[in-house]
Amino acid sequence: MPTLLVVDRAVPLVRDLIGRRHGWTDVGAGRLQRIDLPEAEYDSARERCTGVDADRVMAVPVSGAPMHFRGEGAPMPTRAQLRDRRDEPGGSWTGEGVLVGTVDTGVQPHPWLAGGYLSAPSDFEPHPATGNGHAPTDRLEVGHGTFIAGLVLQQAPAAGVWVERALGPTGRALSSEVAAAAMTLARRGVQVLNLSLGCFADDPNSREVMQQLVDDLHDVNPEMVVVAAAGNLGGPGEPETPEDFWPAALRDVVSVGAVESPRSTGWAPWSNRGRWIDLAAPGSQLVSTFVEGTVSAPDGEQLAFEGWARWSGTSFAAAVAAGAIARLMTGRRPLTAREAVAALRSGAYASGWTRPDGAVPAVPVVRLATWDQQQAAATAS
Repeated sequence: MPTLLVVDRAVPLVRDLIGRRHGWTDVGAGRLQRIDLPEAEYDSARERCTGVDADRVMAVPVSGAPMHFRGEGAPMPTRAQLRDRRDEPGGSWTGEGVLVGTVDTGVQPHPWLAGGYLSAPSDFEPHPATGNGHAPTDRLEVGHGTFIAGLVLQQAPAAGVWVERALGPTGRALSSEVAAAAMTLARRGVQVLNLSLGCFADDPNSREVMQQLVDDLHDVNPEMVVVAAAGNLGGPGEPETPEDFWPAALRDVVSVGAVESPRSTGWAPWSNRGRWIDLAAPGSQLVSTFVEGTVSAPDGEQLAFEGWARWSGTSFAAAVAAGAIARLMTGRRPLTAREAVAALRSGAYASGWTRPDGAVPAVPVVRLATWDQQQAAATAS
């Protein structure tokens, strides 16, 4: 049975149209209502009412499958080296005291993340098989939340990352489920909310419904900034040319697209963008924390991971930007989250600017801090 999302002003009209006053549930802060309807009533409400939309599926925008990473000539960081990065009370540019929330697939325990994330038991991802006779998981997106948390902590190693599990093991969830998880994080007082997910939709009603979700979040936590991935192009179910992607293209959301490398100012060919874009960040073949175990690729190949991976997508560019906001908040002059966003938009902590491209403006490219750079800096000091 299809599900309808209705903004509060349209609820009386829809109720009169379908003749039903039961079965409604609140979404987010309650200014949006959700109801399951038979196909005929659902179609009628969508055709005759504004302020209504389907409870759409949101997905993580990744490009290709994660690739194994085992150091590739460089030693992996030891637990002691990683601990030293985090245990510097009062250190500038560390993100200390900043809480970054992310709605994702969940998180897995990892020595690199130890002490850097907060999650309830229900927010942990199922662990893939590790050669113990069980079949490998066929879930391509397993480890997405773990990868995101690692990227945030590479930028701001002393920040806290609260991973709220809402997406299924394939990296998908209904927008109402994402809204509920995001509202939980907003009420917990996160300063930065990372949404490495979204959906394409050209219906004006989609914009209104999605905007209500974002407005509800800011009503609950006015100082919180929302960072969202701009979306990918060219993959299954994705457009070939740039289109609006929700929630990134909404008002009061920091939208982040991807460039091809930390030294590049050119958009990755698979990165979505538009006149609504705010920032760019490296998003191609980034290295971050991942699961330990065996994952089945779509072609059936068995991929073994040892806690690290390379992966690409605007998902990860958004996480880089979210971590950079936390980093700037704890610079030599402390900033609020909104002040840190303004600084990023003006070019602070940028490696360059993209070139204007039609309706797409020139935007700063956020610098990428990696674990090996952090390790080298710690060693040099």
